[in-house]
Amino acid sequence: MSVRRPTAAQACVVGLVLLMTATPVWASDVDGDGVNDLFDVCNNTPAGTAVDDHGRPIGDLDQDCDTDLDDFTLFQQGFTGPLAALPGMVLIPGGEFQMGDHHGAGGYDELPVHSVYVDSFYMDVLEVTNGEYRDYLNGAQDQGLIVVTAGVVYQADGGTSYPYCNTNQADSDSRIHWNGSTFTVTAGKDDHPMLEVSWYGAVACANWRSQQHGRTPCYNLSTWECDLDGDGYRLPTEAEWEYAARGGEHDPYFKYPWGNEIDGSNANYHESGDPYETGDGPWTTPCGYFDGSQTPPGIDMANGYGLYDMAGNVFEWCNDWYGSLYYSSSPYSNPRGPGSGTNRVHRGGSWSDYTHHLRCAYRGAGTPDFRHSLWGFRLVVR
Repeated sequence: MSVRRPTAAQACVVGLVLLMTATPVWASDVDGDGVNDLFDVCNNTPAGTAVDDHGRPIGDLDQDCDTDLDDFTLFQQGFTGPLAALPGMVLIPGGEFQMGDHHGAGGYDELPVHSVYVDSFYMDVLEVTNGEYRDYLNGAQDQGLIVVTAGVVYQADGGTSYPYCNTNQADSDSRIHWNGSTFTVTAGKDDHPMLEVSWYGAVACANWRSQQHGRTPCYNLSTWECDLDGDGYRLPTEAEWEYAARGGEHDPYFKYPWGNEIDGSNANYHESGDPYETGDGPWTTPCGYFDGSQTPPGIDMANGYGLYDMAGNVFEWCNDWYGSLYYSSSPYSNPRGPGSGTNRVHRGGSWSDYTHHLRCAYRGAGTPDFRHSLWGFRLVVR
């Protein structure tokens, strides 16, 4: 059974509940309020701050242990947007976390563990599906924004410099088909994650979604620069991705979004044992498949923010250029990656990877034109 994206009304209700409660379920209920949350470890509430019965600052919607302008912004957005216009997304409340490998399980480029603060943002509950990307391609085709050459979708007027994705004609692993006039999806794969998509193809789709929702596109598709402060859709920064993947689990920090152990009921990875591991690959599962009805049987695997597949199924492109030196000395507030580079970051592991790559701290990278059956994406917006 696959998880369907909520309607706009459902997303609004979920968002308002988050704004009213701001209490994801964490690991230990120190303050005795019946839920395990950031306030169980919060020790910097300013003196004189109005608090509730459990000592939590009243109105602290972003859970930074203070009531400030950021909280007012979140409150206001609950009435004016973008909440009501963001079906299929959830609010990730801003805050601080310790980014990196807490378990000595990774490589040098996952160290040192360092403090990072990210502002609040909204993130897709699910990875972008084949069906959604097909809709983008057909829309872009109608607008003359893309061309298809030898089964590869390219940016129009860009020659072969900027490939967006492979169709099945170019690579049999692709679920996207092109008949010369229309894009379609392999039967039964509409709700599986889009794959064989490049970084270029992911950000072009982000711009298209921005246009569809009346927002200003973040990406300049000539320079590939991104306005990270804009109101359009974009790929998450690497810091945003890891913060969201951890789902608020900061005490202790886990290897995976749910804990330190993993089995086939948790996520889709190499030999995880799900029923889609038959026949020819790619052996993706429907986005949100691990909802409590999965095989092998297990609980609903949405993380503390309500996100699915932050570990496994497909790697997810991030906005950042990859850089190990930048990582080791990144800014505290909203790090955005190096100013240039050769490879773009991807995170999260895939259907063909071993569990080592599904860790929250794992970092991978590839050239922005690279297209593979292991890689997909999801989008964020502020």
